[in-house]
Amino acid sequence: MDPLVVLAVQCTFSIVVFFLLAHWYVQPRLSKQSKFTILEVLLIIHVFRYLPLSLYMPGQVDDDFPLHIKGMVAHGDFISSVLAFVSLILVKIKSRHAVPFIWVFSCASIVDMVLALSFAMQAKVYALNLGVNYFTVSVYVPLLMVAQYLIVKIMFNRDLN
Repeated sequence: MDPLVVLAVQCTFSIVVFFLLAHWYVQPRLSKQSKFTILEVLLIIHVFRYLPLSLYMPGQVDDDFPLHIKGMVAHGDFISSVLAFVSLILVKIKSRHAVPFIWVFSCASIVDMVLALSFAMQAKVYALNLGVNYFTVSVYVPLLMVAQYLIVKIMFNRDLN
């Protein structure tokens, strides 16, 4: 089977599963839990975006993996991870800067995901040996997308004062 088809099926399945889990378990709690309690959990999911730094570890991905995409993915995700971590801390300490910082994180996160996915698809990195990073692409990235969607939805639809 073509690698792009396999990846598309797996990513689609992951997105559907995570949206259903969000619909079944997160959405019902939105009206019952503090908006910041839900945001904390969603931000924790993004804190682990430092994991793509492993692209720089020897033997983790194909030697033909384009360096510019490796850098874009690793650095973009690491920056998003740091912004998510700072956002999480600001939420936990109930800082008045939490909401604006979550918006900064969300904008950076969305731009990073769109650019990284676009360039990676254009370079056909799905056809390369991704090692354990394939799990990141087929499971963790869809989870990040759903979590980011929920963060933006909460930020737009809930009174955050």
